[in-house]
Amino acid sequence: MLSILNSEIVIAADEVVSIQRNITLSDEDPIIKDFYIKISDSLAFKKNLIVKANRKINVKDLSLKSFGDFKTTVGLLKIIHVEGQVAVAREFKLTPRTDLPMLEQIGIMAGDEIDLSDSFIEKK
Repeated sequence: MLSILNSEIVIAADEVVSIQRNITLSDEDPIIKDFYIKISDSLAFKKNLIVKANRKINVKDLSLKSFGDFKTTVGLLKIIHVEGQVAVAREFKLTPRTDLPMLEQIGIMAGDEIDLSDSFIEKK
C-alpha cells in the first residue's frame, strides 16, 4: 500500500526483504531458511502466526509493453520471532500452482508482500 502524507511517500506494505539459509555439512542436514520481513505494525505480528506471502505479477505483451498486473499467493509463512520493525518467519507451506498462474521463480522470495487477511495462529 502506498500513501502520501505531507508530500512524503510512505510505503506501508509488509514485505520479505531478506532470506538467509543455513550451510549444511551433509546431504542429510535439513535446509533452514529464515525470511526477514519488514513490518509496519509490530502488534499485528505474533509468534506462531501463519501469514500469506503474495507476489505481484506484471504481465507484458510480446513487445515487452506492460498491460497489467495481478497478485497471486505464493505460500504461507510461520512467524517465529518479532522485534521492532522486523519479523522472522519460516516456510510453512507453498501454494500448489494447479489452479493458479505459474511463477517464474518458485518459492517465496524477497519482495513478496505479506498479507495478514486469513492469518491464524498455529495450535501445537
